[in-house]
Amino acid sequence: MKQFNFFRILLIAMLLGVTGMVNAQIHPLAFGIGGVNTSPNWYANYVGMRFEVVTPLSDAGIKAYTMTNDGTGSTSDWGGAVTTPIVDVPVIMPQAGDSACSIGSVDHTITVDMTGQIGLVYRGAAVLFGDKAADCQNAGAIACVIINNVPGAPVGMAAGGAAATDTIPIFMISKEDGDVLDSLWNAGIKATITITPWGQGLTVDLGFVPNGGAMGHSYSIPANQLLASGNPAPYNMLDGAFIANFGTHNVTGVQLKTTTTFYPTTGSAGTPHSSEVDLASFTVADSIYAMFSHTDYSLSASGTGYFDVNYLIESDSTDLYPADNSMDVKFYVSDSVYSKGRYDFTAQAPSRSLYEGFNAGNEFIWGPMYYVANAGTALSAVQYSIAKNYVAGDPSLAAGANNIYVFKWVDSLGGVPDSVVEDGELELVGSAVKNYDVPDTSEATMYQKISVDGSVGGPEVPLEANSWYYVCIDVPSTAGTATQLFLGCDGQLSPYPRIYGRFHADGGLLDYSSVVIPNDSSTLGANTAQGNPPTPGAMTSFINSVDSFVYSSMVGIIPAVSIIADNHPNAVKSVTKPLADVSMFPNPAKDYLNVSASFSQNEKTVSYEIIDGLARFVSKETHTNVQNDKYTVNTSALAAGNYYLVINAEGKIMTKKFVVIK
Repeated sequence: MKQFNFFRILLIAMLLGVTGMVNAQIHPLAFGIGGVNTSPNWYANYVGMRFEVVTPLSDAGIKAYTMTNDGTGSTSDWGGAVTTPIVDVPVIMPQAGDSACSIGSVDHTITVDMTGQIGLVYRGAAVLFGDKAADCQNAGAIACVIINNVPGAPVGMAAGGAAATDTIPIFMISKEDGDVLDSLWNAGIKATITITPWGQGLTVDLGFVPNGGAMGHSYSIPANQLLASGNPAPYNMLDGAFIANFGTHNVTGVQLKTTTTFYPTTGSAGTPHSSEVDLASFTVADSIYAMFSHTDYSLSASGTGYFDVNYLIESDSTDLYPADNSMDVKFYVSDSVYSKGRYDFTAQAPSRSLYEGFNAGNEFIWGPMYYVANAGTALSAVQYSIAKNYVAGDPSLAAGANNIYVFKWVDSLGGVPDSVVEDGELELVGSAVKNYDVPDTSEATMYQKISVDGSVGGPEVPLEANSWYYVCIDVPSTAGTATQLFLGCDGQLSPYPRIYGRFHADGGLLDYSSVVIPNDSSTLGANTAQGNPPTPGAMTSFINSVDSFVYSSMVGIIPAVSIIADNHPNAVKSVTKPLADVSMFPNPAKDYLNVSASFSQNEKTVSYEIIDGLARFVSKETHTNVQNDKYTVNTSALAAGNYYLVINAEGKIMTKKFVVIK
């Protein structure tokens, strides 16, 4: 079971001093965002917990993790929060042959003494997370770390079993990281772990903020988009990272060195770029620096492969915990895959370990934005994942279907591009409806063909040069039920360092690695003038607020919605016969929009959905047993602007545009 989160991104009154990119610094202020993460635990709010292996040195470093209680007070949290740093504490595993706290599928009490240590157990054997944690807690452990039993990133953990009695912090790490700790244990080497919102109490301790390195434009871009020359600014890389002084002493002569290497699928690796950013003095008072190069640079690829951007911290002093002084950021050049979040090229699916949904359980529309540099290809299919509220023994998706929309964005209003998506700049160019079938269970990867007219087998969406495409999933959702649905997200990467760096280096450019802006259906009227595509929640906007996001809340929320390009599209297919003959009047509309729809046959269910010019869900109405149907939209309640009417009938879809005037 993956982690289900509701957005908790808050605007906080940080003081940000900027004296050039090298010296952008965030001053530590003594306040928090609620829950246990309040003064003096400010850093937990900003950077999140650091999960580090301290010893042995062969395995030392920051590890990716998920946790059941981040201390913000969410009603979905269970287990304990880390209120006091866990520093250099040894791990202990259960008795031999019982590393999953179970025999078969029966929960089994741990007989070893875990007092004062961190219990390390494997996921699996049909024992619930809550029971595993309770076993460790009853054996005296001060925290429980569960090792994932399948390859890939750690996932969220649903409450269950004895979860109500769990009071210790509970984490999950990846199988890859956990297997190393297990091997060390079996070799008689006991590892130690630090879980802290800031430092370990060392005098000299510089390090990267977790997920603090700038990403590329996308985790994956097709090779035909990265030509040898002439790559556009959206694809450019900007070297930079968030660096922290986790120690208790000032450090001088700090350097952030960056080396970018391309590893082709075939052939020899090459180093197309390197850079260095210097900081004369890194004081304890200025505890986080955004150290970015002043200029971005173009990357090109001769074919498929991947880029590795290595960041290295050096200084005049000897770092007492060097394991977090080096970090690698990878992004891939693929054959046909665009993916903002991580992509599993073996499974051929976007990776996700987090699911996000509307706090109120309302229907929402959300997805990533992709840039296309070169024409000649077409958008063929979309991949994504949806999960529902957990129902024991029932993984089916009962909601039935969801719509998929593809919008082309041209930054044109006002005559000067401002990197702000505004009503009138999005054009709906493709759509589809995904009808849930037997294999389409909660959290399964969905693959859906896209066409210009929404028809099955219709013409693919041509991808035009120098254009942005907003690819979004319309997620039907009903709060508090088995049909409350969540959209899969990357769960690991953070888009914020790149967004922050490019915003300050490129004169206010907003880079849409992931889109976080204000919107929900209940506040639509108040937000119609606000730019940007939506997320499912009433958040603040990147516009004029790039410096004011809670960093830890940005991690992992890139929608796991990838697109597959057809690099050799056939001749344009003829547009198929529309779902219905539809007329709308008056258009533009002021008070009412009257819709007449004539279907070729009697339709058991027809839904009429309204989305606005910023691709936000507005309303939906369902009619049953109709062939010649009438539908009236009360446009007097809508703000002036562009809208789309989306008609679904028996798994088919069509769209019509209309305008509201005042």
